[in-house]
Amino acid sequence: MPEPKRSYWEEELYNQKHDLIVVGAGLTGLSSAYFFKKKHPSAKVLVIDRGFYPLGASTRNAGFACIGSVGELVADLELETEEVIKQRIQDRYNGLLLLRETLGDENIDYDSCGGWEIFTDSDEYVRLSDYVPRLNSIMEEMIGEKEVFEVGTYLSFPSFYNRVEGMLHPGKMIRTLYEKCIQSGIEFRWNTNIDHIDTETNLVSSKSQIRFQAEKLIIATNAFTDKIFPKINIKPGRGYVFITKEIDQPKWKGTFHYNKGYVYFRNVGDNRILIGGGRNINHDAETTSEFGVNEEIKKYLVSFANDTLELPEGWKIEQEWSGIMGFTESKSYILEDIDKNCVLAAGLSGMGVALGMNLGKKASELV
Repeated sequence: MPEPKRSYWEEELYNQKHDLIVVGAGLTGLSSAYFFKKKHPSAKVLVIDRGFYPLGASTRNAGFACIGSVGELVADLELETEEVIKQRIQDRYNGLLLLRETLGDENIDYDSCGGWEIFTDSDEYVRLSDYVPRLNSIMEEMIGEKEVFEVGTYLSFPSFYNRVEGMLHPGKMIRTLYEKCIQSGIEFRWNTNIDHIDTETNLVSSKSQIRFQAEKLIIATNAFTDKIFPKINIKPGRGYVFITKEIDQPKWKGTFHYNKGYVYFRNVGDNRILIGGGRNINHDAETTSEFGVNEEIKKYLVSFANDTLELPEGWKIEQEWSGIMGFTESKSYILEDIDKNCVLAAGLSGMGVALGMNLGKKASELV
């Protein structure tokens, strides 16, 4: 069926030049638009997204408000300089503070429960324990909190506890921010697939042949950036998550990491357990922007639930899904000009909840 021609009234309504167009309506994109509009109340701001709601990872993650487990941070320290790790910790912590301050804990179901990292390998636990004083010193220097990490046990598992972490509801997070954007007068175009972006003229062309013109552009497409800019080195990474049906008195309460953060789990309400991750089991297959379930990873996580977490016999999966994250080679996000009035803010490397809002705010200031 051919596309209908626009009416005179539609031309008047839609053929406008915007002060800012943001491509991507995840946490980073919405934050970019919100903070730009807050600073420039009279500006015409438009957000464009390919879905009828954000499709990447912002509403499809596990709802962890985390800044890094001991295992993850030590693995990073073995590959990168301490200064890089310090900045990463500070960015994550400040991002979570900004998120909570902007949206309000009650609106996003924020729970400051802390975070546990459990171990089944006692030798690895002992090795990493030696790093705890150093990491606590870094935390005190970068975020002003003393003794963030504690050495202990959880349900007889050797564990590290991070007292400044928590969990939240990703759907309520995005809904609250979206409502703030609407209230401030920001416009949205959902179900709009972008075909081409001319960064010299800031002309955005959709696959339905509708064009949008802007003075300034922010590209916040994270895992899907290479579909528009193939030369930008951001690789997609699929993450699998499932949630159980109600379980009678589950013993796991809080947020938990295992195996350098590759596996994560938490309670949802009083009677459900959410489990996700396992990309390291089949990394090549999960370097994809296609949604779906990797049966090998699912089998691994189900075995983890049975053998390590010892969920009650007969437990069932109620719902499963996947989200697509965007990873840079260094794990540090990209915030840079890709033309005179066009900024790229992407590559959050699996830490979008902690980094997304502050990255969006920085992007809004950069344009």
